[in-house]
Amino acid sequence: MISNFIRIASVTKRQIILLLCILSFNIVLGQTPGNYTPQEMRQDVDSMVKYLQEAHPNPFYKYPKASFFKNVNRVKSHLDRNLDKVDFYLRIEPLLGNLDDGHTDLHVSQFYNSLNPFVLPYNFKLSTQEPFITCSGAYKGIKAELPADAEILSINNIPALKIVNDIIDLNTGENRLFRAEFGATRFYFYLEALYKANGIYRLKYKSKGVVKDITLKGIRKNVLDEMAKGHADGNSHSDSIYSLRLLNDNQTAVIDFKSFDWDGFKAFADSAFSVIKEKHVQNLIINLINDSGGDSDVGDAFFQYIFNRPFTQYAKVLKKNSALLKQRLREHHVGKPLDSADKVLLSRPNGSLDTEYIEKTNIADNPLRFSGRVILLINIETYSSAADFAQCFKYYKRGIVIGEETGGLIKSYGDIVTAHLPNSGLELTVSSKLYYNIGANENDWRGVIPDIYSAPEKALQRALDYINGEKTKH
Repeated sequence: MISNFIRIASVTKRQIILLLCILSFNIVLGQTPGNYTPQEMRQDVDSMVKYLQEAHPNPFYKYPKASFFKNVNRVKSHLDRNLDKVDFYLRIEPLLGNLDDGHTDLHVSQFYNSLNPFVLPYNFKLSTQEPFITCSGAYKGIKAELPADAEILSINNIPALKIVNDIIDLNTGENRLFRAEFGATRFYFYLEALYKANGIYRLKYKSKGVVKDITLKGIRKNVLDEMAKGHADGNSHSDSIYSLRLLNDNQTAVIDFKSFDWDGFKAFADSAFSVIKEKHVQNLIINLINDSGGDSDVGDAFFQYIFNRPFTQYAKVLKKNSALLKQRLREHHVGKPLDSADKVLLSRPNGSLDTEYIEKTNIADNPLRFSGRVILLINIETYSSAADFAQCFKYYKRGIVIGEETGGLIKSYGDIVTAHLPNSGLELTVSSKLYYNIGANENDWRGVIPDIYSAPEKALQRALDYINGEKTKH
């Protein structure tokens, strides 16, 4: 500190005061210095546990509370030297992973990406069974040196199975396969944060039965972002989320969902079902494979196009009242009056539990309503609101469901509240409610079960075969 003041001795007193204010502000936010002391990190762990217990209806619904706190004490005892934000995250994230709640999580990706890290510019699929890691192809604009569908045996001499297990430990979710597949979306992060690859990746892989070695170099994220802009196809945000395809001489329509996002949904739905009506489509396939969810109200809106009777996605919701839940309510109502329900929530004691029974949603007039055959496609990566949609679809027997059991459960935690750990600033999200999907019982900690099992890549063809098989019966 003394040498720093010597170097700035020529500046004015006002500039020095301003500089000190900026430095103090950054230190409070946990931005500089980049390292946190053992005491600061232990305080953050204690804060994380405090927020978890205060806001979550039952964080230990699967994992024993005693085991959780034993792990907490072990992690705190090993926080014996300064760590930066990413390394601190790597130490404490597995604590939440044990809880089997995909909405209760720590988030570091935005901060990490701001550091402009190296990225291995390939997409990968991770699995809990062999092949553990498979290449799905290079990023757009990258000349592929690694064959698509190559099985990755090791990276920098680290076996594929170890990489997958390490990534599973650093993700939250209701099952290990989902955690592996979700972790694949940030594969480059783990290679650098866990294994310090520094942009050099020595891969051993198998392609067409032949084992080969290759060394690939990473590309800085800002360079890849610029390349992505150059390869944009001009589609809008909503176009990339929802799409419509017509098959079998327009007899079958396929609607692909990537997420339950309001942005562009209404315009897309009206347009799609107008085409379906105009073309006299007889069969509709709704593809929720790899749909990670979003806003369940989108599901309610979509059902207005395919249901003809009142419905509800949820039977009841158990809510935990907490300071974080009330804080979220106040933030959402800044400058707006509170209604009677809001005032009741704010008056409820922190820690109390309320059960809300959900009334059915009425069917509105809709000239675009589709009354033909509907088939729903799901897989392990059908999660959250997408899984809720699938359970409602199946419960009311609107059509058949093809694919894998969903990763999202029909009885699950959600509706997150947010806090930030006081020293590191890491963002923590905690589930505040337990949702019982329509038809779920007390012990139904499971996903939506398909009527016909199929691998995701074959689900669409199975649906078409089913349609053709039904045709031959008539």
